[in-house]
Amino acid sequence: MSHHRPLSRRVMLRNTLAVGAVFAAPNIARSAVCNVTPKQVEGPFYMNDYDRKAAVMNNNDLTQIPGAPRAADGEVIYLAGQVTDGECRPVKGAAVEIWQSCVTGRYAHVRDPNPAPIDPYFRYSGEFLTDEEGRYSFKTIKPGAYPIPGGMARTPHIHFRVVALAPILTTQMYFAGEPLNDQDILLGHVPKSEQKRLIVEPSTRPGSYGEENYYVFDMTIGSFGFSLERDG
Repeated sequence: MSHHRPLSRRVMLRNTLAVGAVFAAPNIARSAVCNVTPKQVEGPFYMNDYDRKAAVMNNNDLTQIPGAPRAADGEVIYLAGQVTDGECRPVKGAAVEIWQSCVTGRYAHVRDPNPAPIDPYFRYSGEFLTDEEGRYSFKTIKPGAYPIPGGMARTPHIHFRVVALAPILTTQMYFAGEPLNDQDILLGHVPKSEQKRLIVEPSTRPGSYGEENYYVFDMTIGSFGFSLERDG
C-alpha cells in the first residue's frame, strides 16, 4: 500500500535542482511521444522510513559500506538507464532513488516482518542524479524473493522513484526468467503488453569483455505540463 507524505527538505532540494536542469535543456522540437513507464505502488518499505547509513546524493554503490570489512552478500549486478520525458527528451538532474531487499529477501525496515536475517554490509538504498543525457547507474546485488501474507511470495524486484519536479514516477523493475514473475501479485496487475517494460533481460556491460549481470532500465516520467522550448 502506498504511503503519501509531505515533501522533505531533501526532496524539495532535488525538485529545485530538477527545475534548473529542465530549464537548461536546449531548444528541442516537440515531435516524438514516449509512453510513461507503468507505475507501481511505493510499498511499505520506502527507504526514507528508516535511518539510512549514508543518505548522500550519488550514493550509487549499494554493495559496499565505507569502512566495512567486506562487501554485501549476493550476486553483484549493475543497473543503468535513461530518464526521458513524455516527448522522449532526456531529463538532466532527475533524482533517481532505488531501494530493495538484500539477498535473503529482507528489508532494513522496522516494519518488515520477514524473519530472514538482515545483511549488515548492504546499503539497501541508493540515489543518483541523472547526467546531461538523463542517464543514471547503480551497482547493487540481485534481491531475494520474500514471503507475503496468504502463503505467497513476491518475485525479486527493485523499487524506483524518479523525482524531477513533476510528475514523480514510482515503479518497480523485475528480472527476466524468474519463476515467481507469473505469480507476482503486483506485476500481475500490469497488462501483459506493458509488463515487458518492467521485466529486464541481462545484457553485456559495455567495455566489460563479456561480463554480464548488467541491466538496462529506461524510464519515461511523462510531460512536465510546460514547454521546455526556449526562444533563441
